[in-house]
Amino acid sequence: MRILFFGAGPLGSFYAHLFYRSGEDVTILARGKRYEWLTLNGLVLVNEITGEKEESPVKVVKELKPDDDYDLVIVLIRKNKLQPVLETLASNSKIKNILFMGNNALGFDEYLKYLPEGKLLFGFPSAGGGLCNQVVHYADREKPNGRRRAVTIGELLHTSNGNISKVKSLFESAGIPIEVTNDIDGWLKFHVALVAPLVCALYKHDCNNYQLAKDKETLRTMIRAVKEGGRVLENLGFKKRQPFRFNLFYWLPEFIMIFGVRKLLMSKFAEIAFASHAKAARDEMKCLVLEFQELIKRTKVKTPNIDVLSKFITV
Repeated sequence: MRILFFGAGPLGSFYAHLFYRSGEDVTILARGKRYEWLTLNGLVLVNEITGEKEESPVKVVKELKPDDDYDLVIVLIRKNKLQPVLETLASNSKIKNILFMGNNALGFDEYLKYLPEGKLLFGFPSAGGGLCNQVVHYADREKPNGRRRAVTIGELLHTSNGNISKVKSLFESAGIPIEVTNDIDGWLKFHVALVAPLVCALYKHDCNNYQLAKDKETLRTMIRAVKEGGRVLENLGFKKRQPFRFNLFYWLPEFIMIFGVRKLLMSKFAEIAFASHAKAARDEMKCLVLEFQELIKRTKVKTPNIDVLSKFITV
């Protein structure tokens, strides 16, 4: 299978590395200084949890041509940077399938303006990280001997062409656990409802997760904001709260949730996967907060805690 990773940031590089290591025919699309560096050095990654340094001499291109033939294109580009990517993909009729991996609160209408429904899959990565001097520093698990976090993927509800099973097998052969959801739109919406309050709270502390962990009042506001987001989505007809951990914000007492969130924020995983990404992608996070506010406007649900936290992303 010929695979193109459209996006050579931390996560595009990470998954391209894992696919290459599993023997797949992998190409990564990069531009500017990233393209030049990768052409000379290949992928270089550091696992921040284990300290291990890894390298992969993957093929690198700087454009997708209309006649390029790939079985699968995996797009790992920030939501607010997708417009030109959609136009580029639309100019190529030979690509078999496209998997968009990333945040999305407003659904898929924009994608369908450019691309045929039958080619499309959507999902969310399981790792996080950043670039430092072109070297990827990533975290894909919470402990050195822990299990790699699962990638979530799904098709549009009215699309059942069997491609998802092929993509699932592809990831699993590269050692990446996969969770398949039959409602990827709802999953992504609930994920934004979870992430948006978290990143806003991080911005209050200049993306210092350890400082946020000490701020009990902001943690309480964040947990209440997540619940508000869930009520917004339920009011819009999304009844199945997912990912599953989202339910904990409803089921567990607030003091237990504060303890659990604080413990997570005190970890190296939170520093790399949450705080580092939030600091590097403030433009995307602001876009997501604004998208979720669009959803709020479609309901009469009061969101005082979301309103308080949202102010920290606009300053």
